[in-house]
Amino acid sequence: MNISHNSKLFQKPPVQITVTLLVLAGATLLSMLFKNTGFSGTNIVVIYILSVLIISRMTVGYIYGITASVLGMFCFNFFFTEPYHTFNVYNENYLVTFVVMLIASILISTLTSKIMHSQNAARQREKQSNILFQITSSLAKAGSISDVATVSVRSLSNLLDCDVSCITTDREQELYEEYSIKKGDRMVDTRGLAAAEVESETAGRFVLPIADGRYQYGLICLPGGRISEESEEKKLISSISVQIFVAMERERLAEEREKAKNDAEREKFKSSLLRSISHDLRTPLAGITGVTEMLLYSLKDENNIRLVQGIYDDSCWLTQMVENILSLTKIQEGRLTVHKQMEAVEEIVGEAVSHASKYTGGRSIEIEMPDDVVFISMDGKLIEQVLINLINNSVKHTSPSDEINIVVKQAKDKVWFSVMDNGTGMNPRDLSKVFDLFYTEESPRADSKRGIGLGLSICKAIVSAHGGQIIAENNKDGGATIRFYLPCEGGKKN
Repeated sequence: MNISHNSKLFQKPPVQITVTLLVLAGATLLSMLFKNTGFSGTNIVVIYILSVLIISRMTVGYIYGITASVLGMFCFNFFFTEPYHTFNVYNENYLVTFVVMLIASILISTLTSKIMHSQNAARQREKQSNILFQITSSLAKAGSISDVATVSVRSLSNLLDCDVSCITTDREQELYEEYSIKKGDRMVDTRGLAAAEVESETAGRFVLPIADGRYQYGLICLPGGRISEESEEKKLISSISVQIFVAMERERLAEEREKAKNDAEREKFKSSLLRSISHDLRTPLAGITGVTEMLLYSLKDENNIRLVQGIYDDSCWLTQMVENILSLTKIQEGRLTVHKQMEAVEEIVGEAVSHASKYTGGRSIEIEMPDDVVFISMDGKLIEQVLINLINNSVKHTSPSDEINIVVKQAKDKVWFSVMDNGTGMNPRDLSKVFDLFYTEESPRADSKRGIGLGLSICKAIVSAHGGQIIAENNKDGGATIRFYLPCEGGKKN
C-alpha cells in the first residue's frame, strides 16, 4: 500500500486557481445562455451558487470557495444587471440580491470545505489504521529482533515506495547491524556496521529513532527530503516506530527469559554435579585421612613419615574443599538454612581451632576471648565453618613459623570475630574482591596450596545470612586481618 504525496488531484495552488477561474467562466457562459433563452435572474444566481459549490469540492481550503463567492457576485453584477458591463447598480433591489448571493455562497463554500476536510481526515485515519494493523500483524509473527527489523524495512518500503534501512544495536551500543531494502525489491540486505560508520550511513537522511526514554534499539532511515516534519506521513511513521519498538522490546524480553531459563538449568545441573561428586569424594577422602593419620603414629622411618604426612595434609585440604563445595551448592540453590540457637562463643571458637589445627602445619594459633562467657544466637555449625575457612586463609599467607591470632570482642549490640596473621598480607588490589565467588589471588605463595575461590565467598554468605558483615584488611605492621560481626540481640554474659 502506497501513500501519495498529494491526497487531492487539484492541490497545487496554480492548478486550483485555474480550476476556480474555469468554473466561474463556465458558470458565466451557462448563465448567458440561460438569459438568452428567457430564464429569470434567480436561475442565474443559482448557477453561480452551484459553481461555488463545485469549486469548494474541487479545491482545498476555504480561500478558493470564498474568492469564488465574491467573484461570482461581481460577475453577476457585471454581466446580468443593468447597466450591463459595469459595476453600477440602477435597481436598489439588486443590492439585497448581491448580499444574499454572497452570504449564501460563502456559507455553502465553508460548509462544503468542512465536509471535505472531515471526509479526507476520516479516510486518512482509516488508511493509517489499516496500515498500522497490517504492520502490527506482521511484527507479531516475527521471532527475533532480526526478524522484526527485516519485516519493518520491507513493510515501510512497500508503504512509502522508497528505499528504507533499519540500523539496530545491542544494549551496550557496541555492535550495529543494518537491514536495508531497495524500492520495489523483496530481498533485505544485512551487514554489520562499525560504530564509526553509523554517522556516515545516516548523514543526509531522514532518521527516526526506535526508542523510548530508557533505551534505543535502532534507527529507521529514509531518503533525505522524503518526509516533512509536519506531514501526516511523519506522524504515521512515528506510530509505526512505536510498534517496532514494542516488538523489539518483546523479543528482547523473550530472549532474556530464555537465557535466564537456560542459565538456571545450567546452574542447577552444575550444582547437582558438584553435589554428587562431592558426596562421592567424601567417603574415600575420609578413609584416606583416617588411614594416613593412623600410619603417622605407627611409622618409624622419617622418609615414610614425611611421605604419609604429605598425603594426610592433602587429604585434609581436599576434605575441606569438598565441604566448601557442598556449602556452595546449598547457597546457590537457596537451601542454606540458618538454625539459630543460643551458643557460647568460646565453645564455637574452640571447636573451629581444634578442627583447623589439622591443616595449620604447626603454626601457632593464639585465642583472645572476653573475660565473661558470651552467648549469642547463631547457627554454631555454620559459624564454625566460617572460622575454619578464615584460619585456612591465614595458613595460605603465612609460613610455619608465623602466628595466627583469633580475637573475639563484644561492642554494644555486636560481637566481633577477628582472624589475624603476621604473614605476607593480601595484595591491596585483591581486598575488594576476596569475597567474590571463585576469585583467587594472581600470585599465591609458592609453598601454599592454591584454592578455587570458595572459602571466603562462603564466609560472606553465611555471615550475611546471620545479619552480619565481613571485612578484609591488611595490617599496618604486616599480615592481614579478616573480621566479621554477628548481631547479639538477646545475647547475654555470664
